[in-house]
Amino acid sequence: MPAEHKRKHNPALTKNAISLRKSMTREERHLWYDFLRDYPTRFLRQKVIDGYIVDFYCHAARLVIEIDGSQHYEERGLLSDKIRTERIEKRGLWVLRIPNNAVSTNFAGVCELIDHVVTTTAGAKEKSPSPADTGQPPLGKGAKEEEMDMKTVELYTDGACSGNPGPGGWAAILRYRGMERELSGGEAQTTNNRMELTAVIQGLMALKESCTVELYSDSKYVIDALEKGWAWGWRKKGWIKSDKKPALNPDLWAMLLDLTRQHEMHYHWVKGHAENEYNNRCDALAVSEREKFA
Repeated sequence: MPAEHKRKHNPALTKNAISLRKSMTREERHLWYDFLRDYPTRFLRQKVIDGYIVDFYCHAARLVIEIDGSQHYEERGLLSDKIRTERIEKRGLWVLRIPNNAVSTNFAGVCELIDHVVTTTAGAKEKSPSPADTGQPPLGKGAKEEEMDMKTVELYTDGACSGNPGPGGWAAILRYRGMERELSGGEAQTTNNRMELTAVIQGLMALKESCTVELYSDSKYVIDALEKGWAWGWRKKGWIKSDKKPALNPDLWAMLLDLTRQHEMHYHWVKGHAENEYNNRCDALAVSEREKFA
């Protein structure tokens, strides 16, 4: 066991971890029994690390996975998670937080994300600085060294919502060397910004390897928060903005920031309903998905 994990044995904590294995949440059971238990790279569940019991742990990838319910996005939960994450990441590990609803609604995407993280980090001798350490959005792993080998993918996204909150839809188009893939979906009760974020998340989840991603969106909320580093600052401060107000949609932002770490990201804001045919197509797809719930 690495030196950073060697701590005085705590029988009570170990007993609690064993108990938690028998009382996993529905989402934890789903992820464990339907994916992680038989995954080729070994995962442990309810692992004691530095005084905490983490949901899942992969030693080869130095990866901790936490499945977060709604309480984790309340003020007390955000503060507790911030302290917990920073302490664990100081041990040279990476904490990947996944919302409960992502496991429920996009299980395949969550599995692809975990697989991508593990396959690109397992066996690495050094871990790149985490956002918790630097406060800055890093490039995809090895981006500068691998730039010539990385595929360049165009990602166009859009979200739509009626009522805000109300029924909404999202859409993403991926383009690579003349090939295109369209993705879309919706929710009965959501907001426009959540749909904008979901579109980018779903687009990045569809990528099977680290890429140079040219992201095009008409959402200033998304582009500015990523390009100017605001979202990384919100995360570092426990999802509190510079005006001391809570940052909205921390569950989606957490997932999106973790996804962007896997790629070299370039951001482009485009004017909505203008001359960009792919953003216009995304708009049409998102509206169509929204209308399914109207």
